[in-house]
Amino acid sequence: MTDGLHSFVYREIRELRLHGVLVVVFPTRVGTGPYMPPKDWAVERPTLARVIGAHLRCLTGNRRPYVRTLFKSARMNSMIDFILAVFFSEAISKRGLKQIHSHFGDHKLFIAYFCGLLTGLPVSATIHAYELYDNPNPRMFRHVLSKIDAIVTVAEHNRSVLTDTWGAPADKISVVPMFTDIPPDPRHEPSGQGKVVILTVARFVEKKGHSTLLRAISRLPKNYEAWLVGSGPLNVAALAIRFGVLDRVRILGRVSNAELDQLYRRADIFCLPSETAETGDREGIPVALMEAMAHALPVVATRHGGIPELVEEILVSERDPEELSEALLKLGADAELRTKSGQRNYRIVQSRFSRANVLLLKSIFEGLVP
Repeated sequence: MTDGLHSFVYREIRELRLHGVLVVVFPTRVGTGPYMPPKDWAVERPTLARVIGAHLRCLTGNRRPYVRTLFKSARMNSMIDFILAVFFSEAISKRGLKQIHSHFGDHKLFIAYFCGLLTGLPVSATIHAYELYDNPNPRMFRHVLSKIDAIVTVAEHNRSVLTDTWGAPADKISVVPMFTDIPPDPRHEPSGQGKVVILTVARFVEKKGHSTLLRAISRLPKNYEAWLVGSGPLNVAALAIRFGVLDRVRILGRVSNAELDQLYRRADIFCLPSETAETGDREGIPVALMEAMAHALPVVATRHGGIPELVEEILVSERDPEELSEALLKLGADAELRTKSGQRNYRIVQSRFSRANVLLLKSIFEGLVP
């Protein structure tokens, strides 16, 4: 993780702290973002001097575990992860922590695993999506899944991939859906002027389906407009030009949490046409869909990954701009349908994707600590 936390990680830490769990954040990179740790959160940031010092102290005072873990990291092509793990392990021991948890099954998990070897503490991880399909070290990932004490994932779909593709022990896996903050009054403020505003909040990468969305927009009447929130390597402006819809697309980039709340309130439809990327990368359950549903927005998404576990309707096929445009046209033409669909979505999030889900995670942590 970086200092600029993912929104769902930020919310999870906040709720765990409210329920009396001591959480110390160990960022693997230092940066900024819209969800920064408040000043009263404990954060152990690595610096070159602190990392070197930790290695020297560990090598002289904890030599046998150090050397054993060093050789294992070399065999698994994971030396960089070991370097950070030594620093984090020292900080974990000094703070008297009882358990190690990683968000994502990439290098963060590998670091957590080495920390477990160096400290003797139980290790758990939350597996989201990309690491299942485009893992930076597949051999290490498979090994660590077989060794750690508990595996949390966000969708039943992911549970199947973990067991069938990666051989993860089924008895170690728990599905704990993510959650989002639910506005007490998800009142909408339509943009008016006869427009139908379609909002998408997603990284600008292939699996989010921007290309399919813009092709669908080109099939819709001129009063349909797309608002795109996000950033990333995909050139969405070039795609909008290519499909002749640049005049109906607003590329908003990254926005603050308050600004995003206003966009959810002003949009008419939320659309996220996720699809399998050429690399094989896929979604789990995108948090943006939960956020949109929590704002009582009607949603159009695809039958992809764990999305059907959240979105009951309206679901369309991947990479099908014609089917997508038909679904958007149907919603855009019927204000009553949009209201009913949005209210249904709001109830779904209230009942199954609320902050109460963090209690499930807390119980897993408690089961790992003697």
